[in-house]
Amino acid sequence: FLRDGDDIFRTYFTSARGVDRLRLDFNLLDLTPLGRQETWEDSPEGWPQTPPYEWWRLHDEYEGAAALGASL
Repeated sequence: FLRDGDDIFRTYFTSARGVDRLRLDFNLLDLTPLGRQETWEDSPEGWPQTPPYEWWRLHDEYEGAAALGASL
């Protein structure tokens, strides 16, 4: 934002795909042959295509995460 007297201006704004350059994980996926596997991308025959962005999990959402945490 920029303020000039009583006027306030938004000098820059981005959202959605505009912030992709800030995310290393998406940059690396874009370099792979199958990309991010978004709904508009074609998958090779026999290769499963899952709904986009449902493949990631937080560190404690993996199987055995509770047992690992309990053993620490």
